[in-house]
Amino acid sequence: MRFSERTEDVIDSFIMKLISVSKEPGMISFATGLPDKRLFDTEGIVKAAASVLEDTESAKDVLQYGTVKGILPLREKIAERCKGSGFSVSEENVFIVNGSQECFDLIGKMFIDRGDDMAVDDPCYLGAIQSFSLYGPKFTGVPMEDDGPNMNNLEAALKRNPKLYYSIPNHQNPSGISYSAEKRKETAELLSSSDCVMVEDDAYGELGYEGRIGPSVRAMNDNVILTGSFSKIISPGMRIGWMIVPDEMTDITMKCIESSSLHANTFSQHIMNRFLEQTDLDAYLKELRKEYKRKCMLMLDLLGDHLPSELEWNTPNGGMFIWLKLKEGADAMRLFESALNKKLVIMPGRPFHINGGGNTIRLNFATADDEEMKEGVRRLSAAYGGLF
Repeated sequence: MRFSERTEDVIDSFIMKLISVSKEPGMISFATGLPDKRLFDTEGIVKAAASVLEDTESAKDVLQYGTVKGILPLREKIAERCKGSGFSVSEENVFIVNGSQECFDLIGKMFIDRGDDMAVDDPCYLGAIQSFSLYGPKFTGVPMEDDGPNMNNLEAALKRNPKLYYSIPNHQNPSGISYSAEKRKETAELLSSSDCVMVEDDAYGELGYEGRIGPSVRAMNDNVILTGSFSKIISPGMRIGWMIVPDEMTDITMKCIESSSLHANTFSQHIMNRFLEQTDLDAYLKELRKEYKRKCMLMLDLLGDHLPSELEWNTPNGGMFIWLKLKEGADAMRLFESALNKKLVIMPGRPFHINGGGNTIRLNFATADDEEMKEGVRRLSAAYGGLF
C-alpha cells in the first residue's frame, strides 16, 4: 500500500501497548495515565443520562447531529470556569472536541508544515509528541527544572522562531512538575516578543491538591491556545475535551473540526452538561483532590520505606504522577524489563523526552488500590535490587 509520507514520522505509542500488558492476570500497573476508576461518579452519570433522555421529544434532538463548536450551555460553563484560571473568555472562543488529544491533531493541521520548528518542554506528554509528529516538525526540547522550564533554553528555543510551544504548566505529565509564579510570568513575557503560539495543556489543572496553584499563562498572554478535558476529573470514556483559541483562530478552527469530525459527540456533551448542572463541581473536586493527595502521600511513604537513598523522586503538589530518577547513567529500560518479570508495569521516561531521560521513570499512583500499591512498590524494590 502507498501510505503518505507523514505516516513515517509518527512515533509509536509505548503507553497504549502497556495498557494491554497491564490487563494480564496478576499484573500491577504504575505505568498508564489512567485516573482511578473507583472515583468515577457512575450514579451521577446514570442520573444525568436518564434526565437527558426522559423527554422523548428533546431526546431526539440530543441524538441528532450537533454544531461544530459544541453545545452552548457546556461551552458557557467552561468559559465561566476559566475565571478560576485568572482570565475571562467568551464562549465563542470555546470549542468542544473528542478528548483533548484531538486538540493536538487539530493544532498540528492548522500550524505545522514538515520541517517547521516546534518547541516542547523536555520531558513532556508522549501523546502530544506523537500527535504533532504526524506533521513532521523539528522538535526542540526545553529542559524542565523543578519549577518549570529552563528560561535560558526557552529563550534560545524561541529565537529559532518555532510556530508552536507545547507545555503543561500544572502538574505535568509525566514529571508532576508545576511552573512557579515567576516562570509563568517569564514565559508569557518571552512569548509576547515572539510569533510563537503556546499550546497550554491544562488537563491536570483542576487536580491541585490545595486547589489551582496559579494563573494560566493564557491569563497573561492572549496568544495562547488553552486545552482542557473532563477525562481526568469525570470520565475519559466520554471523550470530552475543549480548546480555547484566540479570536483570529476561530474561523480556521471551525473549518478544521468540520472537515475532520463535523463535531464532538453531542450525546456525551449533553450528559456532561446535565451532570454539571446536577453536581456541585467544587465540592466534587474537593473530594477528588483529597483522595489523590492521600494516594500520592502513600506512594511517597512506600518509596521512602522500600527504595534505596541513591534514587530520587519529587513530591508533586497535584496530578497523578511521581517522577523517579535512577542514578546517572543507569538504564531505566533494564528496570522496566526486570519489573515486568515480577508482574509490575512501570513507564520508562525516555519516550517522554526529546533528549536524554534514559534514567527516568514515571509512576502513576492513581490507578492502583492501596494493597496493589504496597505490593507494587515491593516488586519495584525487588526488581531494582536484582539489577543495581
